[in-house]
Amino acid sequence: MDMAETTEIIDTTRRKAGKAVLQLLNTRRFEALTTDEIAAEAEIDPDFLRRLFVDLPAIVDQGLRDKDDDILSSLGDDFAEDPDASVREKILEGLIARYEAYAPFKQAIRHLNTASCQNPVLGGMLIFRLNTAMHSLLHLAGGAGEGLAGMLRAKGLSAVALACQREWMKDDTPDLAATSRALDKRLKQAESLAKTFRLIPDEQQREEYDRSQF
Repeated sequence: MDMAETTEIIDTTRRKAGKAVLQLLNTRRFEALTTDEIAAEAEIDPDFLRRLFVDLPAIVDQGLRDKDDDILSSLGDDFAEDPDASVREKILEGLIARYEAYAPFKQAIRHLNTASCQNPVLGGMLIFRLNTAMHSLLHLAGGAGEGLAGMLRAKGLSAVALACQREWMKDDTPDLAATSRALDKRLKQAESLAKTFRLIPDEQQREEYDRSQF
């Protein structure tokens, strides 16, 4: 077996494990999960799984990262088909798309949120994963920025996503109408704050930001 084949097997196994842990978290609490259960769900060797991941939060991180990568890939295609959309419109579309993609895993997110209060490693990973996803969304939408301003924009967007999570958890409408309204409100608040601290370009300098949030 050459290096390429080995790498492919490892990547495939990691993705299977990440998918399996999210599925299991829909019915099981995080602290009740075991590596053997995840291996059985993913139909992979448990010893191999333990060699690939240092702990359970690392497996969860894999599942969330793969999910976000798939979402961003799809958004890239959507944004390319609508080049006239503003940064704000793209960000809103991206947040809604993320909520839609995670809809089958609402209970898993509840279990992770609960467990993170008692597990600092898990909590830190969830925050890092969300910040990374929001930074990638901003970059894809054309509003990432550089340096400290870019980092603060990503953290601000993470705060928006977290603030709207409660509405999303209760929102069972097909078009996520309640979630969309909450996001629109929070994004407007974030835009006002970002303008106050000059984290977004002045409109006179960049007219294309006249409808953007970040």
